[in-house]
Amino acid sequence: MGKAAIAKRSVAKTRGRASSRRAGWVRKNMVMDQRKLDSARRALGVDTETEAIDQALDFVAFREELASGFAAVRRSGGVDDRFERRQKA
Repeated sequence: MGKAAIAKRSVAKTRGRASSRRAGWVRKNMVMDQRKLDSARRALGVDTETEAIDQALDFVAFREELASGFAAVRRSGGVDDRFERRQKA
């Protein structure tokens, strides 16, 4: 069996495995501070480091959604800034 045939078989195996995984999930290798990771895992109340990272990223994405929503409401004129009035008084 030639190198081309071996390459085709390994590509076919990889494609088959990728389709059985959940959409959007990928494997990553990172160098990070273990103390921060342990602290995040405890604070989030999860068992694994993967869960801690996933939840932390969810919180960051949610914070961005909130900021965008608040900005849209502010632009629509639906919010009074109470703190701004106190500073001017």
